[in-house]
Amino acid sequence: MNLGLANRTYLVMAASRGLGRAVADALRQEGARVVTTSRNPGENAVLDTGDPASRAAFLQAVEQEQFHGLFVNTGGPPYGDVLELDDETWLRAFQQILLGPVSLIRRLVPQMPPGSAILLNASSSISQPIPHLALSNVLRTGLHALVKTLVDELGPLGIRINLIVPGRIDTDRVRALDQNVAERIGMTADRIRGQSEERIPLGRYGHPEEFGRLAAFLLSPAASYLNGSAYFVDGGLSRSL
Repeated sequence: MNLGLANRTYLVMAASRGLGRAVADALRQEGARVVTTSRNPGENAVLDTGDPASRAAFLQAVEQEQFHGLFVNTGGPPYGDVLELDDETWLRAFQQILLGPVSLIRRLVPQMPPGSAILLNASSSISQPIPHLALSNVLRTGLHALVKTLVDELGPLGIRINLIVPGRIDTDRVRALDQNVAERIGMTADRIRGQSEERIPLGRYGHPEEFGRLAAFLLSPAASYLNGSAYFVDGGLSRSL
């Protein structure tokens, strides 16, 4: 299938590794021009979604760009339970995961022509909380509500918005999560991974490129009537209706 990405420009946030990098790679393979960001200087534009000054500097740097699609992605928040995380940690995570994306979308929409698309990256915690990830459980659920809210505002502009929901994808972040759980309960990370794979109908963790391919499709003109929905990439792990 030709996704129709030639001569189109996409912004992919947090693209130095993991899921963001997989999305950028998939878009480029389909012929798109891709602008990437990262919190660290390097081959990507610098953007920390949780830092208002960083957001402002980035927006100024790209104010002449026209974007046909945004992949709104952030780094994962710290591990921890509700009763052990202090207010400052909650506020930083709120800036990074929810307020930062809202602010960036609001400012970038005027630079997007009709036929463009926005895709927010969430977590399977939107359907079932993940142990010891209170910040992600609460704030990424807000991204789902944001998508449902924005369809009415963006639809008249000809802009689609969707949510993509990774399950256990084999990235550095997921391996670190497995290690964190293992240390909390006195098991090995390999055993934690094995237990997770036993709950996945396909019996394995996903590959980043499997996630990237779906994201590229959802951002493309080939998905022109897909709007306001959440798409799970989890091997069948989520059973919620």
